[in-house]
Order: sequence, then C-alpha cells, then structure tokens
Amino acid sequence: MTAASLWACVVLAGILQLASGSEQLPSGAEPFSSTDSGPLFLTPFIKNCSFDEARNQSRVKLFQEKANATAYSGFITVNETTGSNLFFLLIEAQNNSSEAPLMLWVQGGPGLSSLFGQFLQNGPIGINASGGLFHRNLTIQKDVNIVYLDVPVGAGFSFTRNESGFARSLQDITVDIREFLSQFEKLFCEYSGRDFYVAGESYGARYAVSLAHSLKTNRSGNITLKLQGTIGGVGFFGSVFQTADSSSFLYAASMVTQEGRNQFATQFEIMRQLASSGNTTQFQMAVGLLFQTLFNSIPPYPPTLFQNLTLYNSHASPLYSEMPPDMVQYFIYANKSEFKKAIHVGEDVCLRYYNESLILSLAPDLAYDVSPQIEFLLNESRVLFYTAQMDTVFPATNLQAYFRSLNWTYASEYRNAPRVPWKPYGGCQGMCGYKITVHDFTEAMLLGAGHYAAVDKPDEAYYLMREFITENKVSPMC
Repeated sequence: MTAASLWACVVLAGILQLASGSEQLPSGAEPFSSTDSGPLFLTPFIKNCSFDEARNQSRVKLFQEKANATAYSGFITVNETTGSNLFFLLIEAQNNSSEAPLMLWVQGGPGLSSLFGQFLQNGPIGINASGGLFHRNLTIQKDVNIVYLDVPVGAGFSFTRNESGFARSLQDITVDIREFLSQFEKLFCEYSGRDFYVAGESYGARYAVSLAHSLKTNRSGNITLKLQGTIGGVGFFGSVFQTADSSSFLYAASMVTQEGRNQFATQFEIMRQLASSGNTTQFQMAVGLLFQTLFNSIPPYPPTLFQNLTLYNSHASPLYSEMPPDMVQYFIYANKSEFKKAIHVGEDVCLRYYNESLILSLAPDLAYDVSPQIEFLLNESRVLFYTAQMDTVFPATNLQAYFRSLNWTYASEYRNAPRVPWKPYGGCQGMCGYKITVHDFTEAMLLGAGHYAAVDKPDEAYYLMREFITENKVSPMC
C-alpha cells in the first residue's frame, strides 16, 4: 500500500457521518425575511475604512427576528494570494454588550462549521428534532459577545480558491485566526482591548490552545484583545493513539464483547508501535489503521472496526447508535437557500460535512503534540478543560490520565487534589458532574454527556462556562 493511499484512509472520515438522503426542510422550520444574496466579502470594506457600510451589509436579521439579538456575518479574507476566506458569525451579548467579554468559539472535526455550536450547543437560536427553530434560554451569549468562526480554511463555509490555502499544521491555522482577529478588530473597533476568551470542542480545543498560546507569547500585530482564559471541551490532546483508545470504555458500556475489546486493544497497540517508530511511512500506516478502526464510514467505504463490533453508526456516545435527529435537522437547515442568503454566504454554496482536501492536508497534525503549549497556559493563564462521562471518542479517563501527565508549576497539587461534586446552581437536585480546581486550572467532567458534550448537556455546559468566565462558584437559579 502506498503512502498516498494510506493517507487517503483518512477520508474514511465519515467523521461526521451525516445521514444519507436529501431530505427537505421540515415544515417546523419557519421561513424568515432576507434580501441579501451572494457571499459578502468584508475585507475590501475594511481596507477602504468603509466600516459603517460593512456593518450594515453584514447584519443578520434572522437573529433579531428569532432571538432579539444583534448579529453580523460574512467572510474575511485571511490570505489574498490563495484566496482563503474565513466565515464568521458575531452575536452581541444580551447583557451589557458594550462591556461584556468577547469569546471566540471554534468547532472540531476538523471541518465542522461553528454554526453547529450556535444551533446545537450554546447559541441563542436552537433547532429541535423536527427542524423547528426555538429561542434558547440558557445561552452563553447572555454573558459574552460571541464570534462563531469556521476554521480552518475549508471548514464549514470557509473556503480557499487554491488548495495550497489549506492548513498543513496547527501553526497555519493559528496564523489565519490571528489575521482574522486583526481585521475583525478594525471592523468592530468597540472590541479593541476587550477581555477575550477562546473556546473549542474536540479538535477545536487544539485550535483554542494554539491561539491562546500564540496570543500570550507573540504580542506583535494589531490584536489588542486581552486573553483571560482558554476553554477546551472533550479535547483532542496528547497522542491520539492513547487518548482515543476506547477499548476498555466500550467494553464497560457493553458496546463490545470481551473478544471485541481485545480486538480494539490489539489494533491500538499496533498503532502505538508504528507511531513510535520514528518512521514517517510507519506513522502514516498508524493513521490509516486509526481511521479503519474508529469513527464511522459511509458508503462506498467499508464499515470501520467500531461499526462492525458495536453495530453503531454514531461514534459519539453509548446513548445513541445513530446521529440524533436534531443534529440531522441542523445539517438540513444549514443548507437551505434562505438561511444561506440570510447569513451572507450565498445560496449556491454547500455546507460540507467534511472536506476531503482539508483532512488530507491537515493529517500530519495528528503527530503534533500540544502539551508544551498547554503546560505554558496552565502556568500563565486561566484554563477550563471539560470531559464527558459517555464520550466514546476520547473517554474521560483517558483525558484525565493525560492531564495528570502534564508538568507545570502546580502539577503535584493537581494530581493529589480531590474531585468535588459539581452542582450548576443552588437548589440543584443531585449533581451534574465533578470538578477539580487547582490554582487557575479547572478540570470538570459532565455526567451523562457524550463526545458532543454541549449537545447532550447544553444547560450544564452553559453553567460551567459561565462560572469560569464570571468566576462565580455558584450560578444563580434561572
């Protein structure tokens, strides 16, 4: 098998395994007014200092109509040579937007649109299992101005006109985000010098860590935002061949037999041996084996070992074997012409569930260890990492073991610290998770949540982030 074909195994990534078929938008998703059409590129306005015109054209009426929220969206060009453009959606805070912090939210995949977070996790507009929109009461946008950013280039609605514009490393992604923030501050100058949080889930947690580290260590450029904290949920940290080894968890959850657990464990042991050889070709073989083992493939690719052993077609949680209906409805809705016109991406574009070119380009990043950046942040900044009790992709025990392996100033204190029950608000019946807080580091575990933690437990994820941002120990009852 050639190296190229081994890398192509990554395409088995049905990582996002969208349900097949071209379903129509259910009647529950109401139409809304939109007069905009075609993609809106804001960089030319920024260069010409036509800020008022850019803001007027980028307004998103949908959020005013459905959630009484002020929102803007469009594309910012981060590399003119390659024609690389990042899509963003800014939603102003409900409370005291002129002083509230700014949060950047990035999704995982790599390749998921950050709109996944807006509609399914923490934004003011949600979508239900029937495809209907609703106003989410507990939204992080209550407390922060939030920018949903489709990153890297090629994720969600972000795109490049030249394949050389796809990121080949985490550093490439960070450079693009910094360029985005530099232009964003010019267009929305009210955020200059504002307190800033960066947050991401799964693969997106890597982007969050890398950007936070860059902002702390490289103050060059025009970014004046003041980093106050980093949030990483169910993150891809450490060696993927360690943290993604779910053989014991799958067995404990009765998803595989003892023989299946042994098969899984053997596959991961082979991967670890290949990856540790120091040989590029053998590392590529380990990656190919990884994507034949985990996640979910879709025809014409053969099922993965996970699918064959568990008979599941969703690799997120033991609690559902297929993609949840609200998630399916989100993908359908996000590809509706009226919605795409409303957010200024143009009705002719398609929200892809994964981008083969992006995945192939970024595949070498699997070998990159972000531990030094995490250790730096633990010493220099506030950090919240949360895991999920039912995560079958990165089991909580694996990530907790990884956190204990990190070396930083308060590492010994952290390793010996007791975890405490976490109740998100006074009067809460029972508990919703566990927390360990040492110095400026909080590690939390959400009960009953799978890999899409904030989809499964959106209220709890909201309270967790709110506590971190406001530094309140107990959130008020809502």
